[in-house]
Amino acid sequence: MADNVGYTPGSGATVAADDIGGVLHQRVKLSLGTDGNATDAPGNGTDGLHVKVTNAAVTVAQPTAASLNATAVLAAGTNYVGRVRLTDGTNDFVLDTAYNDGGNNAEVHFDVGSRLHAFNGTTWDRVRGAATVFKCATYTTAQTGVALWTPAAGRAVVVTSLQIQSYGTTAGTCIVWFGATADTTYTRGTDAPLFDGEFAPSNTNKPGVYSTYPTPCRGTVDYVLRVTTTNAQSVTVTVWGYEV
Repeated sequence: MADNVGYTPGSGATVAADDIGGVLHQRVKLSLGTDGNATDAPGNGTDGLHVKVTNAAVTVAQPTAASLNATAVLAAGTNYVGRVRLTDGTNDFVLDTAYNDGGNNAEVHFDVGSRLHAFNGTTWDRVRGAATVFKCATYTTAQTGVALWTPAAGRAVVVTSLQIQSYGTTAGTCIVWFGATADTTYTRGTDAPLFDGEFAPSNTNKPGVYSTYPTPCRGTVDYVLRVTTTNAQSVTVTVWGYEV
């Protein structure tokens, strides 16, 4: 049988039409299918024609009117004004950020700390807020790179001032310097000294030195502040500073 069907106006079956301004506009129902088959196109009067975009095995469905008109709603029962909410979707960690919202001890408060850093010419050192540390030791025999100040692992000694007082009557050289962990032998021109000088005390003269550095003297990380003396001279070495 032929696919097309003839039609004679005024007789036969009724054809759906819409009278618009005296002109009949035929109403057509969409259908889809292969030759010999016809299926009504999906859709309705509310959402219109439903269209599926298919690529391989992935199908993107046409959104409904309800989803397009949906309005975002905050979770009920909790007021987050003046707060920052951290959540994994189930458990909340509420950080109170308002100083005048009537907070109480039942709230979770987040404590933060600040750090002050100073540029040493190469990197930024952390400057600690603790009081200045001092180290003091007295020596009456010759010393070869004895440790006066060993910093905590990964830190550097920073010296802000130094005092050396000699007494007795034995003259000798006194050196305060930065040395590596296993380095106890001071080498002039290579190792970094804070003081490298000689004292010649007597019964009537007890020389010493006091120095405050305009710019704090910083040793290399993990370097030890050491003392080297010659002869059996007697000296007291005191330094002030901190670790970074």
